[in-house]
Amino acid sequence: MRLLLLLVLLGPQTSQACPGVKTVVSSKGLDYVTNLVTDWVQKKILSADLPVISGSVDIGIGSVGYALYDMRVVKVDMPQPSVNFVEKTGVRVELSGLSIAVEGRWRTSYGIIKDGGSFDLALFDVSTSSLLQLESDYQARLAVECLSCDAQIGNVDINFHGGASFIIDVFVKFFPGRIKSLVEDHICPIVQDQVKNLEGILAAIKVDYPVYPNLIFSVPLTNSPVVQSSGMELDSKGVFYSATHPKEPPFPSEDFQLPSEAGYMISMGISQYSLNTYAYACLTDGLFQINITDKMIPPSVHFRLNTSSFGVFIPQLPKMFPNMLMVLQVFADEAPAVSLHMDSFSLLLTATVKAYAIDNTTAYRPLFRLKLTTEFSGKLNIGNNTLMGNMQFQNLTLSLVTSQIGTFQTKTLEGTASFLVKSYLPKLNAMLQKGFPLPVAKGVTLAGPVLQVQQGFLAVYSNVQINLPSRTWEEL
Repeated sequence: MRLLLLLVLLGPQTSQACPGVKTVVSSKGLDYVTNLVTDWVQKKILSADLPVISGSVDIGIGSVGYALYDMRVVKVDMPQPSVNFVEKTGVRVELSGLSIAVEGRWRTSYGIIKDGGSFDLALFDVSTSSLLQLESDYQARLAVECLSCDAQIGNVDINFHGGASFIIDVFVKFFPGRIKSLVEDHICPIVQDQVKNLEGILAAIKVDYPVYPNLIFSVPLTNSPVVQSSGMELDSKGVFYSATHPKEPPFPSEDFQLPSEAGYMISMGISQYSLNTYAYACLTDGLFQINITDKMIPPSVHFRLNTSSFGVFIPQLPKMFPNMLMVLQVFADEAPAVSLHMDSFSLLLTATVKAYAIDNTTAYRPLFRLKLTTEFSGKLNIGNNTLMGNMQFQNLTLSLVTSQIGTFQTKTLEGTASFLVKSYLPKLNAMLQKGFPLPVAKGVTLAGPVLQVQQGFLAVYSNVQINLPSRTWEEL
């Protein structure tokens, strides 16, 4: 049952109608998780605490009470289980040919006759079949339910050692069938208990994650998992919010179809809607605003942020406000907009620039207000679980909105702004190379990921490596 939890780790930890993030786990991914879990399950069986088995069996001349205790598993021969997706349902787990060897102590009682000793027990050709349904719970998290379970044991071989009464000889003839029935009856309740434990673990998984600098990434499921025979798709909201000023994005989400790639373990789709909610969350958190002062300009730069230098662009400015420092308040009226196209992307930045002169009393004297629009294009790549990019400057326009110093031409100022943006672009690209972490769970690494920029969304195809710390394995 821990197998399903690892499937969740391959994608978003699970609302709106259209998901911002889609994750598809293929049959190849399911096979990888199965291989990963098989050795762990075998070790888990070897270290399992076995309960005391007690009861009575009728041997024709009365009932013999018995107890098997101090049991421990000494050997497990576990073949690879068969795990397959079942369309519109979930996962079927089948195991056949399992053999387990157990050693322990026994005691019997027949009236006043009591006996005891040690025993060796071997279960041969144990087989189980379980059908597990995958769905979304009321909190939009992944949920699992055991719809059916069947268990059978091919043969039981038990050897009792010690004992001196004649009762044990008669008892041994009747007991193997009894123990076979008992173990068969206990297998499915154990499976169902493990499914309930898994359900508790899934219910504790968060759907909101903190993201630097002050954002929340919300990834509840938008619907129950879409299960087909070839794979399972998890659709998640994939929306960023400001942690202090959460607001729903004012633009709609749009559905997209993620092409599947059977050659990879997982396929992940990230819509441009999801990327744009990041920009909107930054806007609502007040991150897209800055006051530019003369102190921020390096001393080596000849141009200073004062009315005298700005006289090159606005001749009347130094006459009206001579020898005054200036401050530029730059802020976004709307969030930057990312558009994804085949093999490329574009970015539109719109900002307002308010200029002030600082008089001798340090009061701000309003001068003018500009609208700045900048367009970029770029390419995206992927590496180390991170989405990275590189941008090229396309265009910049600057227009006068209002002025307290009279009208003036903005063409020269626009050219200077374009030059400054182009000069800053290498630093911006260096920041983009640090990248945007892809929404994969802790302990999961993408192996050989391939990125495709589609119309309106990003598609990432990859194999994975799961490296969970030992403490996490113990909790599963």
